Amino acid sequence: MEIKSGRKILIIDDEEALLKNIGDFFKVLGYVVFTSSNSAGGLELLKNHEPELLLLDLHLKEGLTGKQVLKEAKMLRPDLKVVILSGFGEEEQMKDDCLSLGASAFLSKPMSLKTLSEAVKDLLEGKK
Repeated sequence: MEIKSGRKILIIDDEEALLKNIGDFFKVLGYVVFTSSNSAGGLELLKNHEPELLLLDLHLKEGLTGKQVLKEAKMLRPDLKVVILSGFGEEEQMKDDCLSLGASAFLSKPMSLKTLSEAVKDLLEGKK
């Protein structure tokens, strides 16, 4: 896999183990990674570090929902690429809602790290 030096990614997911695994994976690939297990911390990181892409869990347990974070993130940074991650078999309506709010992609958990990294690479390189 190609190394992407210095491109910034923010990951917001309340599953600590998943957050760490995905964060470590993208760090190895050369990305600068910021992580938060809650919406408030994630939005603060978004304001302070200006990542190019956000990986966002749809079902956060505390604070704002993933959908609410998506709305806030796109208001703060309309150009931000957002990949929604969902561990539940979401109905098409939820997926469509997220895409209409500005999400760039919608992936169902579990997904392979290869699938996730390809989606990130494609979005950052303007292929999607």
